[in-house]
Amino acid sequence: MSSELNPPQSEAVAYRGGPLLILAGAGTGKTRVIVHRVASLIKEGVDPSRILAVTFTNKAAQEMRHRVDALVAGAGAQVWVNTFHAFSAKLLRRHAEAAKLPPRFTVFDSADSKRVVAESLAECGLADERNKAGLYVSVISRAKDDLLDFQSYAIYAMAQGDPFRQNVAKVYERYQKKLQAAGGVDFGDLLLKVCELMKNDEPLRVRYQKLFEHVLVDEYQDTNHAQYVLTKTLAAQHRNLCVVGDADQSIYAFRGANIRNILEFETDFKDAKVVKLEQNYRSTPQILSAASSVIANNRKRQAKELWTENPAGEAIVVEEAPDERAEARWVVRRIVELAEAGTSFKDMAVFYRTNAQSRQFEESLSLASIPYRVVGSVRFYERKEVKDVLAYARAALNPSDSVSLDRVLNTPARGVGKTAEDHLKAYALANELTLREAVAKQGMVEGLGPAARRGLAELDHVLTLLERDLHAMAPHDGMNSLLKRTGYWVWLEGQLDTDLEAASRLGNLQELLNALAEFSQSGTPEAPARLEAFLEEVALQSGADSYDAAAPAVTLMTVHLAKGLEFPAVFVTGLEEGLFPIAAGNFSPEELEEERRLCYVAMTRAKKRLVLTHAATRRLFGRASANLPSRFILEAKLVTGARAFAPFAPEEAQASVPKASPGGYGPISPDAPVPLTRVKNGMRVRHPEFGKGRVVETSGSGESLRVTVHFDNGVARKLLVRYAPLLPA
Repeated sequence: MSSELNPPQSEAVAYRGGPLLILAGAGTGKTRVIVHRVASLIKEGVDPSRILAVTFTNKAAQEMRHRVDALVAGAGAQVWVNTFHAFSAKLLRRHAEAAKLPPRFTVFDSADSKRVVAESLAECGLADERNKAGLYVSVISRAKDDLLDFQSYAIYAMAQGDPFRQNVAKVYERYQKKLQAAGGVDFGDLLLKVCELMKNDEPLRVRYQKLFEHVLVDEYQDTNHAQYVLTKTLAAQHRNLCVVGDADQSIYAFRGANIRNILEFETDFKDAKVVKLEQNYRSTPQILSAASSVIANNRKRQAKELWTENPAGEAIVVEEAPDERAEARWVVRRIVELAEAGTSFKDMAVFYRTNAQSRQFEESLSLASIPYRVVGSVRFYERKEVKDVLAYARAALNPSDSVSLDRVLNTPARGVGKTAEDHLKAYALANELTLREAVAKQGMVEGLGPAARRGLAELDHVLTLLERDLHAMAPHDGMNSLLKRTGYWVWLEGQLDTDLEAASRLGNLQELLNALAEFSQSGTPEAPARLEAFLEEVALQSGADSYDAAAPAVTLMTVHLAKGLEFPAVFVTGLEEGLFPIAAGNFSPEELEEERRLCYVAMTRAKKRLVLTHAATRRLFGRASANLPSRFILEAKLVTGARAFAPFAPEEAQASVPKASPGGYGPISPDAPVPLTRVKNGMRVRHPEFGKGRVVETSGSGESLRVTVHFDNGVARKLLVRYAPLLPA
């Protein structure tokens, strides 16, 4: 076995006895193990095309192919290395007819889905709910993750007796029918339809079960129900299923991930072999110790003892700032100091719990003239001009795609105003036509003015020419033709004198052409690169795929996006009760454990330096409020010289309440006063942050008991008694 591997890694690579669960702690080299296992199988004679390796980002899939190639020359391209969604899209392209899809179906991204759902809400008489389109998209997506089509979801919603879910059921049906009419699918459909295909088409199911002798799944803790079912189905015959993951890093429940998939793997496969990877190659002992102390408070986990041979590093810094502005300024000063000491900007990252927190850091970094990039902001392929021209391409390649065509009916302006658009859509609906067919028949649409008819006739002609060009030309040349024929490039050039953003937009389109030129070179004479494949690849990209580790700038990102990355210096900010963990007082135990896993992920991204910050006050939703430091700081067992405070009562032992020691965080003496757990109106209480006050209102009961206290200093606060350290006054 390779000298690059330690004994547990070697064991995981060599095992051939059936189902295998590799519990890979943070920074323990799981990608190395997967790559070496694939290479080892190929060297033993397994046909590369009979190996399926599933990752969770396109970037990870690309890296895996390259690393397999480095070990077994030429094999990387033959192995099926894909994300679940890309794999599903590939199968659906191959078997579109069996899946009841058009051969050139469009994959709609989340922005497209939101737009179609907003239209569906209006058509279902729920126009007032259009501002909640994102919520409806999320609920529908989770339904698809659970393999519920709109008929099944309607039955579920009726059984629940929940008016909101019944509204979702109506919108889901309308939305799905609109996707079908447009010849399109969304992300959830990719998995749902493949699972349906495997379930209903036995010959096809058996074919792929025979094909894949070995199935490997990375980040198994983040799989949803549909991915779980698809994995078990594909591995059912050979049973050579290897899953790699870490329950402590399961942070995507809001996307449908089910931590039970990894926790119950040994129940699903009674003969499963379990190998633990516990040697960490990334972080210092101090960072590992603190992160391990935090995650040890979770109950739903598989125990591991991470350790490292890395040399001891610097002490973890915990800093309290007066408010969020001071927090950002303090972090930027530390960044400047690290840079002056020789740390590159690209080796530093600032993490936060919510996107809104980035503003203060962006402003402070700008004032200090420090380059930065915000990962997860508007992605390149979500910028208006890029989405516009890609919508033209989709509409030309898939004449059924009314969603994409609707986006560019009057872009650039061609005399098709809102009234003309409404007439056109009404005609299409009444005559059961696609929007493209209605455009071709614009002469028969009543209510259109001369300018609108001319504009639609011109659009019809352009789309006809583009359909020919895009099929015949290389992707780069086809997009050049599109920019000319649609007039989009000239239209933007005409705005250079009046729109400060026009030059930037033209630059983005030039960058799109550069991307297409690179993509065109990826093809071969036997299998030339196709624009349809590029459009699908773009639709399936995630925020993490746009991250460029070599960019010479400080990275700003939410903790969710940091998964899978590492940096020599990490600042985890906003560690306050109510923010991280977010909305702490309203959590179920499961939600709180996920927040703790999120903190663990954040801390274990750091290689050499870890800084944790919190603010005494923070303005949220326009109002400033005082905050208690996050319980996660306490759980990390860190000492700081920050302002003393009396934190929340631990969940497991309300009577054992910590109290600040003069040097920072420390335990109280056994005879110290215990915070109240029962209060009533009129009671005088004392809070370590706000002083003395009187309870004026109570609501809820038990662990959900809340009180409103008017403090003597004029401050009024609503507190959750379970966590608020209220003492008798």
